[in-house]
Amino acid sequence: MAIAAIIYVSISVLLVISAGMFFVKAIQSLMNKQQISHKYKNTDRVMFLPENAKDPLAISNRRAEIIAMLERQFASSPSSDS
Repeated sequence: MAIAAIIYVSISVLLVISAGMFFVKAIQSLMNKQQISHKYKNTDRVMFLPENAKDPLAISNRRAEIIAMLERQFASSPSSDS
């Protein structure tokens, strides 16, 4: 009975330690994402284009590519209204 209690306590301690490490890693990940998001304050610019992209044709083509990608992804996703 004592051996089972020792195993139970040691597994519980390991689970608490691993949960704490996971929590710390998650907080660090969120902090890194927050620091990255401060670099990109201009949210209304087109995705995946450099900040100095001024060519309207390049912007238009990139938008068309993004829309086509989203349409393919939406078409391949399962529908909930069937």
